[in-house]
Amino acid sequence: MKIAFTTTRLVEHDAVSNYTMAVIAELSKNNKVDLYSFCTEREIPKRVEQYNYTGKNEHSLLSVLSAITKIHNLAKKLSKYDILVLVGPDITVLPSIHLAKRFNPNLKLVWDFHGLTPSQFLGSNKQKLLTRIRQIAYFWSMKRSDCVKVDSNYIKKEVESKIGKKDIEIIPIGINPTRFKNVDGKVIREKRHLNGKFVIICVGRLATSKRIDFLIEAIQALDGVALLVVGGGEERDKLNDLVHSLNLEDKIIFVGRVSDEDLPKYYAASDVFVTASLHEGFCVPIIEAFASGKPVIVPNRTAMPEVAGDAGLVYEYESMDDFVSKVKMLKNDCDLRKQLSRNAKERSKDFDLKNSVEKYEDFLKRLK
Repeated sequence: MKIAFTTTRLVEHDAVSNYTMAVIAELSKNNKVDLYSFCTEREIPKRVEQYNYTGKNEHSLLSVLSAITKIHNLAKKLSKYDILVLVGPDITVLPSIHLAKRFNPNLKLVWDFHGLTPSQFLGSNKQKLLTRIRQIAYFWSMKRSDCVKVDSNYIKKEVESKIGKKDIEIIPIGINPTRFKNVDGKVIREKRHLNGKFVIICVGRLATSKRIDFLIEAIQALDGVALLVVGGGEERDKLNDLVHSLNLEDKIIFVGRVSDEDLPKYYAASDVFVTASLHEGFCVPIIEAFASGKPVIVPNRTAMPEVAGDAGLVYEYESMDDFVSKVKMLKNDCDLRKQLSRNAKERSKDFDLKNSVEKYEDFLKRLK
């Protein structure tokens, strides 16, 4: 098969970018695979040819405007493939993609949709406006594509509510479990002064929708508990101010962004993964915690209970009392913690990268 992946950018320290690169690398072993993007901050497999929409490795207003002037030429290029896979493409590229389908009616258009955070959960008016525009464009494109691949049943239902019944395939994101096995967290515990504490960890962007402030405020009611916050983002200063105002400097640790190599060490140093996110189409940190043998505590929202399964506890969304009680439950009940840890290790097998990529390739083959 000749396959082209079209996206906006592939960046470091990003779960979807990691998964997309892994899929591209595996598919390229048996197929001709090319990558089209505005910019890529990742090392591309040698077998894969990379094309920048504008000839420059950048995503800016100027590059977007430049791409608009090249709609016809890009469409001609894309029409030469058997399958186009759309992974969060910039909306200015969508006209080229659908024009390519006109040039080659046999071309299959496949959306790999990981979800969009609803605009009401975003911080700035600019983010809200851009997301609304993106949602309209994406669902317009999905209606005119051959099929949609999603990560969870939750996202499938969301897509169906926008475009009606369509060929929608659920293939959960996968990770390489060996990265998280037999990892020692002692060095991190000593470095961060966590010995003797029950450590809960949160991994992800520091954005409004992630509700890190909820977790920080909850820590006030949890004795002997420390919160590791792994990730960076625009909310960092505001969250720092909140920690200082509550005098929680000895209980909250902002780690910042960490490398893919170091991330497993932080999971290993923790006891439980927690999240208070408002919206997740999947939530990769949940399955990273599973691969590390850690139970999870998630709110009863979106795809999180679906992904957590029997390896975690679910609390009532926005009920701080319920969240606190779930943390105390795992802190005080060693047997329950061990049982959920066993469940986590078993459940991690459902999200093995190798199996996920095999399902992905079989799915694409069925389209030919």
